[in-house]
Amino acid sequence: MAEEKQAPARGGGKFSRRKLFTVAGAATALAVGGGALYRHFSSTSPIHVESFTTEGSGEKKNILVVTGSSREGGNSLLLADAFMKGAREAGHTVDAFHSGLTPVGACRHCDGCWSTGEPCVVEDGFAEFWPKLEQADMLVFCSPLYWYNFSGHIKAAMDRMYPYSRKHRPRDMKVREAMLLMCGESLFPRSFAGPAEAYRQMLGLKRWKDRGRLFVTGVHEFGAMQGHKALAVAEQMGRDA
Repeated sequence: MAEEKQAPARGGGKFSRRKLFTVAGAATALAVGGGALYRHFSSTSPIHVESFTTEGSGEKKNILVVTGSSREGGNSLLLADAFMKGAREAGHTVDAFHSGLTPVGACRHCDGCWSTGEPCVVEDGFAEFWPKLEQADMLVFCSPLYWYNFSGHIKAAMDRMYPYSRKHRPRDMKVREAMLLMCGESLFPRSFAGPAEAYRQMLGLKRWKDRGRLFVTGVHEFGAMQGHKALAVAEQMGRDA
């Protein structure tokens, strides 16, 4: 009788496929993890500074820097000081409004704009803000990053600029250009995406030219901005304004 042919054992094949899938899975995990670590340490380090500027007219301007910190000597205020130093050295006239030190309440949407001849009927720090606003050719917003957004102080000041965007208004700002400077604790530049988009929408609404942006990551403790390389960047942005 002919010998029966036995089917080859399949255990070895199953083991090989299982091993292959295990190795492939481990390789994928290493690739993903390695990529994340690379991005973290190379592009989002605690001293990461992301900035750009656009070409200006070369004319001397009245620049108003609007800050958003209530902490005197705080990190974003140091950033603003560096910008103002560079702008003054370049011959620009520079003024500042510190929304965190001169409190401005939120817009009430009462529609009382211009009813008294002034942009707003609410009596608070805005009375100091709007005359400076109307003299400015360029606005520079400088805020710490709070909860992935502007600080509440500067956001309230921005909202109170609403009278200058109403359809029927007796006058408008003469602002034609703007800049945005921010710093925050987060190590990730994408954490600034929210305020960056809000700023972009403001530019479109008022037809302001975007003259530049500066985002500084990994800055939190009081004094962390002292000696930071971002100060030199902000100062140069002021000179280039």
